[in-house]
Amino acid sequence: MNRRSSNTVFSGVAVICILLAVWSCNSPKKLAKVNTQSRCIESNGYWYEGKCWPEFEESFITLANVDSVVNAQMVAIQKTFVKVNDERYTIDFFFPEQEGEELILIVSFNELKHNLMIPFDAKLMDKKEFTAEALYMTGNIVEGGDDVQPKPIADGKMNVSINSDFEVKISGTLKGESEEYVIEVEADESVMGAGTSTFKIEGDKAFLSGTLGTITYHQLKDIIDYHPNVKTIVMENVRGSINDEVNMHTGRILREAGLNTKVLADSHIASGGVDLFASGVERTIVKGAKLGVHSWAGDDVTGDKLPKDHPAHQYQLKYFRQMLGNNFGPDFYFYTLSSAPADGMHYMSDQEIKDWTLATRFLEKGN
Repeated sequence: MNRRSSNTVFSGVAVICILLAVWSCNSPKKLAKVNTQSRCIESNGYWYEGKCWPEFEESFITLANVDSVVNAQMVAIQKTFVKVNDERYTIDFFFPEQEGEELILIVSFNELKHNLMIPFDAKLMDKKEFTAEALYMTGNIVEGGDDVQPKPIADGKMNVSINSDFEVKISGTLKGESEEYVIEVEADESVMGAGTSTFKIEGDKAFLSGTLGTITYHQLKDIIDYHPNVKTIVMENVRGSINDEVNMHTGRILREAGLNTKVLADSHIASGGVDLFASGVERTIVKGAKLGVHSWAGDDVTGDKLPKDHPAHQYQLKYFRQMLGNNFGPDFYFYTLSSAPADGMHYMSDQEIKDWTLATRFLEKGN
């Protein structure tokens, strides 16, 4: 289940909801009215305290298989690509968004500096192959902030192919003011949970920025295995996670490796970024850092609307017990759910940070 709502990842584009089954709208879909346990189960609901709740998806990534799952996803990710006039690029970000009846495919590449956006009627998914309008633009629309001003380069029509496994092929020629761009894309759902994280190693510190995902686990595993001198993960600009199942395992291996976490006075971390920060053995926060928390949305339900003993909470509760202890862990998790709705964000005050012992060391100044 994906704990965090997508708007923490897309700071530069308006995200309303995600079509695919692994993602869901922030507003829970209401089940048909049922008043018996048997009818609830028949409608794929979860019966609790005489009421039918939306079902939730069990985690399929376990301690036993996380390495094999991540390795398989990394292989799939490496097969995806974008070609522009025969220049090949790695896909940094691929995601579908839905606004009303319209689905928008977003492909970002060239270190998030270039983007291809293809809006089309969601009903065309049934046709498998179709033609749609496309816009090619510059600007980091994924992590650039609310003041991002994308610059259009070219537009036109492109051929789109999408199969039942959400393997996507896009091809066509887009025209700009003075140049044509022959574009080819091959992508699949493995890229959707990849993330955009980067680590920069300086001495005994590794500086982390970007959206957390599958590649973050892979990158951290490499740091643990091949850079034993690194003792602290310094989180700079980490606005959220796009693969929370993997993100909890990333936090687990960070803790098991005995690494510390730190945020600087100008750091901005939120949502899954705060989750990962909590995994540090020693956790340093410099006054001025922004730490944002909120509820999650996924599987047709929002976390703040569920009873505290609903099984949808079980993975996060286990994670926060490990990171913050049996006393503070569960309470901190439920605090995040009540702090702001899934489509909002609450930035913790200095006093809240201290009250929840999120920091083992709080510095009034310094780096």
